[in-house]
Amino acid sequence: MEKSTLIGIGSGFVLIYGAIFMGEGWMMFFDPQSAILVLGGTAAALMVNFSFEELKTVPAGIKDFLRFRQPEPANFLETFIEFSRIARREGLLALDRRLDDDSDEHIRFGLEMAVDGIEEAEIDDLMKIRISEEVKTRGLIGKFFGSAALYAPAFGMIGTLIGLIQMMQNLDDPSEIGKGMAVALITTFYGAFLANLVFLPISAKIKLQTAQVLRARQMVRTGVLAIVRGESPSMVEKRLQSYLGDAVPADRAAEPTSLSRAA
Repeated sequence: MEKSTLIGIGSGFVLIYGAIFMGEGWMMFFDPQSAILVLGGTAAALMVNFSFEELKTVPAGIKDFLRFRQPEPANFLETFIEFSRIARREGLLALDRRLDDDSDEHIRFGLEMAVDGIEEAEIDDLMKIRISEEVKTRGLIGKFFGSAALYAPAFGMIGTLIGLIQMMQNLDDPSEIGKGMAVALITTFYGAFLANLVFLPISAKIKLQTAQVLRARQMVRTGVLAIVRGESPSMVEKRLQSYLGDAVPADRAAEPTSLSRAA
């Protein structure tokens, strides 16, 4: 997990509950019924929103999110310049013995097809499909957390309405109204707390990760196709240098159609 994610969520919990502990009546903020209503209602809504096939991908997607390591485009640049030199000097078949030394599976995927003599157009199509599926899966996980951020506050409000209705049925003791109102608002607190500290930030970070992955995969695809065409190392370098600038905007990260416009 990126350290900023863990530090951010941990700091948020400490700050919010630290402020609660500094005040009076902090015990009322620990209400299992409210937590069950918000979390259970959010889970139920997510099952309505997503199919079971999509939900099955969520655990693996969360695992990828926690283990994410930002790709290093500069490393790809050096790798492809070296591979282009070998290919021009010794031919594409000479790359076969070098592929095992490279740890990136996407470079291997593309260059193995090149070594096997597959046509450039076919390699391009297969790499597009592979990238599109990866981006689609990552985008689904981001959408999952984004949807959770919408549903959690809504079920918090539902819990508050339930509490208010129950409170209104028992107005014989006016001294208890304030206490009842406070309890009724706990679910709204839980929904807003989870949405703004956990679900929304994770959704935004997944979109950023997806943008970084998409840029890296497009760079690999461009490099592989350049080698297949037999371009010079200097031309390969010029093509790949364009990927070393600003990252792809996060709001375009989940758009597989952008692959068709890649160089």
